[in-house]
Amino acid sequence: MLSEVFKQTIQSITFVTMASTSHKLTIYQLLPRLFGNTNTTNKFYGSIEENGCGKFNDITPQALTEIKAMGFTHVWYTGIIEHATMTDYAAHGIKPDDPDVVKGRAGSPYAIKDYYDVDPDLAVDVPNRMQEFEALIIAHP
Repeated sequence: MLSEVFKQTIQSITFVTMASTSHKLTIYQLLPRLFGNTNTTNKFYGSIEENGCGKFNDITPQALTEIKAMGFTHVWYTGIIEHATMTDYAAHGIKPDDPDVVKGRAGSPYAIKDYYDVDPDLAVDVPNRMQEFEALIIAHP
């Protein structure tokens, strides 16, 4: 279930976008799993441990300031919603995914499995992944 903060954020984004029709919108598409990943291994069919993964907290105020300085007016966080993956999060109450439906070990961020959750790969603290995402949105509107 979506938290009230998340719902209000979506409503605010919709309002701001609709209210911003007087100037040109320029959107920066940001895939967090790649944005903050400093591991350059890129092993074919590699695990998250081998290839790494960016986290919500890698999207810092400095990074967003630099994106804004490039002329972008909005950031579109892509690949946030939980999708099928081969990473095992059973210890956190997340059911393992069927390997037959997962594209690669990391999965495709477009193969959504739960529209009401965020990708646990992007969290530092998996049980608090939604709070980490909400903190990103609240701190950097």
